[in-house]
Amino acid sequence: MTPKICTPAEAARLIPDGGTVAVCGCLSLLEPDAVLRGIEARFLTEGHPRDLTVVHPVMVGGRKGSGINRLAHDGLMRRVIGGSFSIFPDYEITGMIKQGRVEAYNLPIGTILHWLRESGAGRPGLLTGVGLHTYVDPRVEGARANEAARGALAEVVTLAGREWLFYPSVRVDAAIIRGTSADPLGNISVEHEPASLGIYALAVAAKHSGGAVVAQVKQRVEAGSVHPRLTVVPGRLVDAIVVEPAQPQTLGGERPELTGEVRLLLDPEPVPGTVASAIARRAMQEIRDDQLVNLGYGIPAMIPALGFPQKLHERVAFSTEHGPVGGLPDGMATFGASANPDLLMDSSLVFDLYDGGLLDVTLLGLAQADQEGNVNVSKFAHMAPGSGGFCNICDRTRKIVFCGTFTAGGLDEEIADGRLTIRKEGTVKKFVSRVEQITLSGRAAYAKGQEVLYITERAVFRLTERGLAITEIAPGIEPARDLLPHMEFPVAIPPDVPLMDAALFRGAPV
Repeated sequence: MTPKICTPAEAARLIPDGGTVAVCGCLSLLEPDAVLRGIEARFLTEGHPRDLTVVHPVMVGGRKGSGINRLAHDGLMRRVIGGSFSIFPDYEITGMIKQGRVEAYNLPIGTILHWLRESGAGRPGLLTGVGLHTYVDPRVEGARANEAARGALAEVVTLAGREWLFYPSVRVDAAIIRGTSADPLGNISVEHEPASLGIYALAVAAKHSGGAVVAQVKQRVEAGSVHPRLTVVPGRLVDAIVVEPAQPQTLGGERPELTGEVRLLLDPEPVPGTVASAIARRAMQEIRDDQLVNLGYGIPAMIPALGFPQKLHERVAFSTEHGPVGGLPDGMATFGASANPDLLMDSSLVFDLYDGGLLDVTLLGLAQADQEGNVNVSKFAHMAPGSGGFCNICDRTRKIVFCGTFTAGGLDEEIADGRLTIRKEGTVKKFVSRVEQITLSGRAAYAKGQEVLYITERAVFRLTERGLAITEIAPGIEPARDLLPHMEFPVAIPPDVPLMDAALFRGAPV
C-alpha cells in the first residue's frame, strides 16, 4: 500500500485515544515537530487524542514548547516512558513530571530501543542485564521517575544461572518518526540527518501491533534517487507522510559535515584554561591509542577539542550512543552528532556494541557519588533529567571515568601557576553519604572487575573493594581544609599520595 501524503492535522487523527505512541528524536536531532504540533493542535481544539502513553528513547525537543513538550497537556498524556527528560525547569514536560500530573518512568535509552525492537520482532519481550542493582531494578525503584508512577515495567528473572530484567513485549499503536526524504513507495531515507536514532525499531514495533507509522520528511523524491544504503525504513511500514520543507537539521543549522556528505578541515576553537578543562585534561590521560571511546555530556564533551592539537581524534575512535563512530564529537547544541564521522550506526546497533562489552573506556559526568562508589546522574537537586544511555554505557565497559567538580552551587575556584585555589566553596556537596538515586552500583561494578575513577579538580578517587580511595591530590589543595570537611563520609588519604600533574592547571598539553 502506498503511504498517504497528509497534513499534520490529518496525521493527528491516526493517533487513537488511550494508545501507546513511540516518538523519535534527540533534542533537535530528528525531531518530528510538525507532526507533534498537529497532535497538540487537535487536542486543544477537540480534546483528542487523550490518555496517551508516550514512549521516547531520548528527550525530544531542543527548546521550550517543542517536541515532547507539545504533548505535555493534562488529559493528552497519561503516562510517559522516556530515556531522558529535560534539565530545564521551564520545559512543559519537566513541570508535568515534577508535579505528578503524568505517570513517568525513566528507562535507559538502549533498553527502550531494544524493547521496541524485540516487540516488533514478535518475541515475548526483552531480556537484559542493564539496570540490575540500579534505580531501574524493580527491587530498588523500578524506574519510576515520580510518585504518580505505580508498579514496575520489568521483573527480575533467573536464566542460565544469573539474574536478568525481563520486559514483556509492548503494544505500540503509533510511531512518529522523521527522515529526510520519502520516495513514491514511502521509503524513508536519512541522507541529511546526523543520526537515525532507532527509527526502524519504532516503526516495526508499531506495524507489528497493527498500529500506524507516521513519517515526517523534508522532501519527496523520485524513485531510485536516494542510495538504498541511506534508506532505513521501508515504505511498506509507513502509513502516512507529512512533508515539512522547513524542518531544520538541528537547532545548529545545516551542517553537512555531521552527515558524511562532506569532510571539512576541522579547526576547533582552543579551550581556555579553566577548572573544567583541567578536569577534562586529567580524564584524557585515561585514554589510550586505538581505543573505542564514549564521551558523555558536560565536561567530557570538552575532550575532543582539548585533544585536537595532539590529533587525539585520529588516534582513537570516539563513539556516541546516538550513532557516530570516529570524527570529532560535536558540542552542546548538537550533542550526539560528530563532524567527519567514519561511519554512522543506528542507535540500536550502538547499544548492542556497548551492552556486549566492546567499549574500551567511557568518560561521563558526575552529579553525586557515595562511599560505596555508587553514582547518581539521573535525579538530583529537584531535577530528574533521567539516565539517558548511562546505564547501557556503564554496564560492561572496562574503564569508567567520571568527571565533575568536587562541589557545586556558587563554587568559585582559581587556577594559576599550576596550583588550584578555592576562593568560595560550593554550597552543594557531591560526595554524599548516600546518593539520591543509584544510576551506577559501585558494588556491582567492582564485582564485574570494572576500573572506575572519579576525577575532580581537587582529587582523583578510585573504586576499591572498600569503596572510594583517594589516589591523587591537586597542587595547592589541603585535604583537611579543602576535601574532608566537604564530604559526607570519611576517606583515607595515604601520606605519600601523589600530586596531580601541575601541567593540568597550566593549560599545557598532557
